[in-house]
Amino acid sequence: MNTTSREYAEALFELAVQENLIRETSDGVVTVESALLQMPQYRALLASPAIGKKERLDALDQVFRGKIPDILLGILKMMVSRGHVSALNGMVRDYEELAREYRGESVAMVTSAVPLTEAQTVALRQKLEKKLARRIIIQCQEDPDLIGGLIDGSIRNKLEEIKEVMNS
Repeated sequence: MNTTSREYAEALFELAVQENLIRETSDGVVTVESALLQMPQYRALLASPAIGKKERLDALDQVFRGKIPDILLGILKMMVSRGHVSALNGMVRDYEELAREYRGESVAMVTSAVPLTEAQTVALRQKLEKKLARRIIIQCQEDPDLIGGLIDGSIRNKLEEIKEVMNS
């Protein structure tokens, strides 16, 4: 974890809580991240010391004003002004972590050998929510090389137990 990105994320989160804009700011963070991924040259422009600070700040306004909360735009301007554009990805990740925690949500990364059906995903989410007593966001990925079809904590634990027995 980068301290700089965490500090910006915490400042943004505190402002979002004060303004009751947590969800809107989360949406804005996704918008910013998406824009920067789609336009790497724009990110380079924002980070370039060869371009005047005013031009870089104007570029932020042109792309994001009215599309993201002003508190997020203000944090972005601060990051650009201070030369901390490289901390943007970490700030996005850290902000989302803080917002999920505040909303009582957890992300479950699920890896399966074949794509899960919608019914399987819903059933898994419901089971996890019941067990953990919090809202779960399922993020699925596929790995055809998996042996049991689905790896979760219980299967992983059983495999570890088998490994220990075999090694003793």
